[in-house]
Amino acid sequence: MKSKTIILALLLFVSIHSFSQKFYLGDRLTPKSSQFKLLGISSVTGVRTYKYIGAISDKYFFDKRVGEIVVGIKNGIIVTTIYNLIPEKGDIGVPKSTLNLVQSGIPFPLAYVNGVYGANIDNTSITLSRTNNAITFHKDRIMFFTSVKNSLLRQ
Repeated sequence: MKSKTIILALLLFVSIHSFSQKFYLGDRLTPKSSQFKLLGISSVTGVRTYKYIGAISDKYFFDKRVGEIVVGIKNGIIVTTIYNLIPEKGDIGVPKSTLNLVQSGIPFPLAYVNGVYGANIDNTSITLSRTNNAITFHKDRIMFFTSVKNSLLRQ
């Protein structure tokens, strides 16, 4: 009986973890065609950009519903992440509550320039903006973007 409980717990843990879709810079990832669609390959950096097309099980990120997830991969390592978050009716720009949640997770204040909040910390860039363009698949989104420094991507 005890072994059945342990096996069930392990199976549940593995299945939840394997279907999760949180992506972090520096993690290894081998995209499978059943979960990722190749959007393009940078001719300058060699970064392959994929849209996550699997089921979104973690439906909220910084208290906003996740619309789309895009990851950039170079040599099997995640070097960019984009979480396109769906704004709520009445949201203007990037809501203060979302800014506060992002700010609480980083050690330096976000700067604000031309509608984009951002910070460069060591070799990582973080930006947060209200966007409607090709990166958001032409939908009104709050885009949370993280990337390894561009000069590192060119190596």
